[in-house]
Amino acid sequence: MSSVLDDFLYAPEVLESFGAQRFVAAMLRVEAALAQAQAEHGVIPADAAVSIVDTCKVELFDAARIVRDSASCGSLAVPLIKSLRDTVGLFNPAAVPFVHYGCTKQDLIDTTMALITQQVLAVTRGYVETCMAALAQQPELAVTVAPLRRALQRLDASSAAALAVQLGGTLSARPAHGPTVQAALARHLKLSIPDAPWDTQRDAWVALGCDVALLIGSLGTLASALVQRAPGTEPCAGSLTALAMARRSPQRVAGLLSSMPHAFERTLGFWQSDQSDWTQLLMSAHASAWGLAKSLQKT
Repeated sequence: MSSVLDDFLYAPEVLESFGAQRFVAAMLRVEAALAQAQAEHGVIPADAAVSIVDTCKVELFDAARIVRDSASCGSLAVPLIKSLRDTVGLFNPAAVPFVHYGCTKQDLIDTTMALITQQVLAVTRGYVETCMAALAQQPELAVTVAPLRRALQRLDASSAAALAVQLGGTLSARPAHGPTVQAALARHLKLSIPDAPWDTQRDAWVALGCDVALLIGSLGTLASALVQRAPGTEPCAGSLTALAMARRSPQRVAGLLSSMPHAFERTLGFWQSDQSDWTQLLMSAHASAWGLAKSLQKT
């Protein structure tokens, strides 16, 4: 739940990155890409795919209501799928059976999380690079650039393995078409193809989370150096944010690691907790990089 004591640490764009409108739009993008991929390989009729794709526009949906309704069913996917089917049915009732076809609710949420993560990390990278450019102009702080560069290199490697589509439902229900549909979905969303579903192999996803935490820690180290550089003066807001986020990230990573024993069958409550920890970790990285980039641009 959002609160004033939390929200003041984040820029509006950070809060919006996981807001109702942005998340519902990402889920609809996954559903549209799924329909396209399935139609390309003859799994669903082409006219049904066209109707689904044309309906997957976030402005047609009440994103806030979808999020509210999810509280009574334990998943954001349930009200989204129902609302999408209802809306598609208004224009083409024959296409309704092919909405979310051969896909599980967890496939939808996991793929959406990968898509959102990709977007947030791209923005965060831009702010980190801004920090590095500003630090390179200050000889006394140039030593802080190397940890940030290494953090970005680690994120590049772990992102390539972790940011993948998840389509276990189609792979199980349609083994003849599953791999080709998954490859087409990955191409549409610009995500990778996993070696195995996340429910059976979580290490790549959690490794990415650990690398995000390392970036947050390095940004916290930079913030500490900035504070020590000007003793007796009021610390800049960016340093305060980065230090606060660096203190939070170990608990978020611990939450991700604790979910790994439940990898094969993520039991009720564990995957919801995992998603919350992941969201907070990404928001912390985004907020730290944003705050320090703005502060360093002023110096």
